[in-house]
Amino acid sequence: MVVGAGVVGAAIAFYLAKSGAKVTLVDRDAPGGRTSRVSFGWINALGKRPEHYHRLSRLGVDAYTQLEEDLGPGSGIGHGGGLHWPSPDDAGRSEMASLVRDLEEFNYPYSLLTSQEAAELEPNVRVDGVDDGILYAPIERWADGDLLAGALAKQAVEYGASLASPVSVRELVTDGSRVTGVATSDGFLSAGTVVVAAGTASVGLLAPLGYQLPLGRVVGILGVVSAPVGTVSRVLYPGKYHLRPTNDGRVAIGCRDMDDLVDEDTDTSSPPSWMNQLLDMARRDCPALGGGQIEELRVGARPMPADGLPIVGPVPGVQGAYVAAMHSGVSLAAIVGQTLAGEIISGGVSPVLERYRPDRFSGSADTSARAWAYRPQILDMVDRRK
Repeated sequence: MVVGAGVVGAAIAFYLAKSGAKVTLVDRDAPGGRTSRVSFGWINALGKRPEHYHRLSRLGVDAYTQLEEDLGPGSGIGHGGGLHWPSPDDAGRSEMASLVRDLEEFNYPYSLLTSQEAAELEPNVRVDGVDDGILYAPIERWADGDLLAGALAKQAVEYGASLASPVSVRELVTDGSRVTGVATSDGFLSAGTVVVAAGTASVGLLAPLGYQLPLGRVVGILGVVSAPVGTVSRVLYPGKYHLRPTNDGRVAIGCRDMDDLVDEDTDTSSPPSWMNQLLDMARRDCPALGGGQIEELRVGARPMPADGLPIVGPVPGVQGAYVAAMHSGVSLAAIVGQTLAGEIISGGVSPVLERYRPDRFSGSADTSARAWAYRPQILDMVDRRK
């Protein structure tokens, strides 16, 4: 059983079902109906640190090749790579030089383009003041998280999985130290293995089992802008904000700094002034957005592990219980889903996830609190756009 039908939980259910396992995917909402639809959905390993996390993220990018083939049309996944250029000042040039050093060290595919070469890829984008420092990463993808989660859940069902939605999970049920199922709004559901992939709600589900999941909440916001089809065709990251196309022909816009201006009660009925200012900034770089308006604001709480790194594997002290919690869910869904499903089915342990086990924390509230106190540094380390 998998609790949580966001993109991570749906991916785990998909890979379990693909391998022939009997699996039920449970969620109080439709697949991808909450946090996944707020994610910017940039599938990349750009700037990820430390090195082992970059390697995991790169495996995540590569795993999407087969996943997209498995899902077929309607997966919500887009292509085109990513274009990144810095602000035309000393700080921007220094940032780009540091990033290029990392990419060289990690053997990450990229090229540096002139403004003319970038214009050939994105005719509607104007890059001013950057002559030969536009970074193009061809392997990167993007995805609409809600569509991707829905496609994963749908394919899992076609492989034989069951989807229980809308069904709320109230608690995990155990017999001694072994999980036996979950208590839900529709009654008890029996399961010898339960994977908790419920985002920030995972904390409350695991606490009664004696495991204090060191997971915080970061409220994110995503704007969806009306635009002519083909306005942009890939991820664009000019440094201050980021753009990408959506599957319905619009443009998604996000900004790291915006997340600090919202909470879960933010009014999404009309864009705040700072969101319109962000759109004005994007219009200068992409004049084709001139007539576009913010048609939709999406706000949601995204999980953030205390040390910024994924928490994936067996729950300490509870046989049959697993957890999968991470911030960059869209980027990592394919590799985490594939690897964790393989571990559950085989009973083995994969080196791919060895640095991300739940037992790396003491489980004490003090440890979690100390780590979470370093939130600003963590947010610098972990790419928040996923």
